[in-house]
Amino acid sequence: MPKNNKFSANKKYLLISNFLGIKKRHGGVKRSDQIKELFDNFDCISVNPYSPLKKSIKKALYYPYIFIDILIFSIYFFFKGLSFRGVILFSFKSIEILRIINLNKNREIILEGAGDLPIILMNYLAFKNIRFSTFLGNIEYLVPQDNIINYFKSIKYKYSLEIKGYKKASSVFTISEFDSAVLGCHQIKSKTLNYFPCEKDFQQIKEIKKIRDNKFTNKSKGHILLLGTIYNTPSRIGVLDAINYFDKQKKIYPLKVAGFGTEIFKKYSSDCIDIVGSVSEQNLKELIINTKVLIINQIETTGFLTKIIDFNLSGVPIICTSNYFQANNLQKYGIFKVSYSEIPKLLSTNILEKKYEFFEKPTL
Repeated sequence: MPKNNKFSANKKYLLISNFLGIKKRHGGVKRSDQIKELFDNFDCISVNPYSPLKKSIKKALYYPYIFIDILIFSIYFFFKGLSFRGVILFSFKSIEILRIINLNKNREIILEGAGDLPIILMNYLAFKNIRFSTFLGNIEYLVPQDNIINYFKSIKYKYSLEIKGYKKASSVFTISEFDSAVLGCHQIKSKTLNYFPCEKDFQQIKEIKKIRDNKFTNKSKGHILLLGTIYNTPSRIGVLDAINYFDKQKKIYPLKVAGFGTEIFKKYSSDCIDIVGSVSEQNLKELIINTKVLIINQIETTGFLTKIIDFNLSGVPIICTSNYFQANNLQKYGIFKVSYSEIPKLLSTNILEKKYEFFEKPTL
């Protein structure tokens, strides 16, 4: 049973994340930067040792004893739910991870990130009686995926190994109260550490907010922004659903669609829909400055949309058109849950001029 560990200046830590250093600034990367920044206040080494398969295979030639040790574990866990593919991938791709862990045996391990590989890593550490804490971006077995049997024989085994990993952790930190409630149903104690942008991102957000305060005063100007990514299954489904609605309604509210890979939706471009696609940070900044409202159409999943916090701090009202539970009861932050048909009526009110509360920065 995890105990919520109080991190201490007298301890040494090793933060392992599969998102650190990634250039595409999606929510997982932003969350990783937040966690790294929090641990920068301690004696902590932060690394992303996750490597592509080809590079990992070469590592096996240099560190055969580590490879053999992991392979034995992986074969054993094949009978506990790993797929054959999972055995191969974990045996190779975790060599560099274990090499770094072995070099830092005096440090307590902090796991952060998302995906299947960290689930297996938790079980490996527990199998070796190595102490670790974990920071969740999502509860993975509940996240819709295109291929749920990448590392596991079935979703049943993914579920059991993920829950077992959390139960073996010294402490568990979630990104939302919703996730903590789900873990609580499994008798797993956890603490919610809400997302907040790292200092570098926060400074850019404050600059956007300042420009909007001085410029964006006429609610008849600007556009509605739909921001998402095709690389995240729930977001991709939500973006397409929203595009289809706006394509049918032919209203006077111009919609701009932006985000990683969204150019695949170019065929939906029209007089009222502008598929901007992938954008640079500067172009995204301009889009946010001239946005009158952000549309969120996220299908239900775990975690928490980082863009909700970022846009709240930027001074942009948010309309959630789906049954995304984590957006409930956030009206004081300028976040409203309505159906598509109710958007025109909502925009005719004073929601664009009201002053809303801002989310606060959490601490460990």
